[in-house]
Amino acid sequence: MKSFLFVLFLLVLFVKNGDSQSIVNFSLQETPDRGGLVSNGITDLLYKNGTLYVGTGTGLSITGDNGQTWENFTEDDYGGRGGATALDIGPDGTLWIAAGFDSLIESENTSFQTGGGLRYLEPGSDQWVFIPQPLDAREDTANGKKPTTTPVQNITFDLTAVSANEVWITSWAGGVRRTLDRGQTWEVVTTDGLPFDALGQLNHRAFSAMNENGNIWVGTVGGISKTSDGGQTWERFTSKNQNRPISGNWVIGLWHNDFDNSVWATTISSDTSEFTAISRTKNGGATWDILLKDELSDGTFPRYVAFYDSAVYVAAENGVYKSIDDGQTWFILPPIRDKVTGEGLFTSTFFSVATSPADGANHRLWIGSVDGLASTENSGFDWIVYRAFVSTRERTDPKVYAYPNPFSPQHSDRPCRFQFDITQAGEVTVEIYNFAMEKVTTVSGVQSAPAENSFDRTLTWDGNDNNGRPVDNGVYFFKASVEGKTNWGKIVVIN
Repeated sequence: MKSFLFVLFLLVLFVKNGDSQSIVNFSLQETPDRGGLVSNGITDLLYKNGTLYVGTGTGLSITGDNGQTWENFTEDDYGGRGGATALDIGPDGTLWIAAGFDSLIESENTSFQTGGGLRYLEPGSDQWVFIPQPLDAREDTANGKKPTTTPVQNITFDLTAVSANEVWITSWAGGVRRTLDRGQTWEVVTTDGLPFDALGQLNHRAFSAMNENGNIWVGTVGGISKTSDGGQTWERFTSKNQNRPISGNWVIGLWHNDFDNSVWATTISSDTSEFTAISRTKNGGATWDILLKDELSDGTFPRYVAFYDSAVYVAAENGVYKSIDDGQTWFILPPIRDKVTGEGLFTSTFFSVATSPADGANHRLWIGSVDGLASTENSGFDWIVYRAFVSTRERTDPKVYAYPNPFSPQHSDRPCRFQFDITQAGEVTVEIYNFAMEKVTTVSGVQSAPAENSFDRTLTWDGNDNNGRPVDNGVYFFKASVEGKTNWGKIVVIN
């Protein structure tokens, strides 16, 4: 339902239609470690009918009991290739997901995002139906159309299921498309009446889609479009065609708040005459209010919006913002640390947010990041952190391990974690050495007593030495002292 936010890493390079490209290697951008979640890279969150759906870089995790148990799906389960890039639940209860992966193009020596098609799972079924990434025939050039004939740079960022059979999708190279027969056939839709040309027309490079009370909204690099008659006619909203317009034409997300029937958009500047903010309309797009302009003035991207009645949450690159007064004022949520384990989300970049009902008058907030998932019921002061990892109680050798490994500290604000198991409170120390066995730094912490007989805990390393300088690429060794025992391991640092 929400656009897959690999978009923020999208290269402006474009594989031209008709070019012959050799795809020689495929890779997923996530750690293979498994725990409760299928992956720690949380890109999409959707809560519906008592169930939370979590889209990640390696698949889909689902919980119906607030994270106590998880059902996980990867490409081995739903077929094809790729992690979840978009998801939605249709009116009939069908679960739809899109998938994507990275391709190394030999002639370019560059990795490109690649569409891995769509899948759907009907209620009560355990059989996923696979739909290949929609492509055009090379000869499909009628009326000046420029066909998209490759899945490279043709990754589905967003989808919205309008009915049991009607689904709309958005893509950089594939534009806006819809199917009326569950993916057997696809129609290219342009909202400006021009022949489809994703290379030449910014408005044909699509990122977001939303169904609001039967109205279809789509966001592109050329603004927002809306249709109330199934795509026969369109209204367009840009940063220059209204008295109170949107802030920027690059629209990576669209959301509808049922509480006041407002539509919210993450509107990013696409040239120097625009600026990044949240744009909101309460009158169907006739006028737009601009929110969070000052908070995002440093070029920070807003990524995701969620609501619970009048409360509004915005996930951004510098934190999660909340407003309880219709967007007039905002405050940023405090750092996220698990109230029992002390485990945290050590990042300021958040990809997604969702809300769900809770006991009494409260609601539960869910936050997704590259460093895992967290939830709270009291505005961010008590957290539960969910993370994919291999428990050292289940895999007892080694007793201590580091992840992610290889570790790229200069390309991610996610730290390296040392995972271990304790049976009593006490100090844990990890010493890190370079290949010449010279000590680089030491990390330590007093671990509190576990709630039960044992509990997995972690210490973190930011990739710096004792003087605060980033370490060089190479192999590093660690010596972990846990409950009087010494364990050695290895970390590979690659920037």
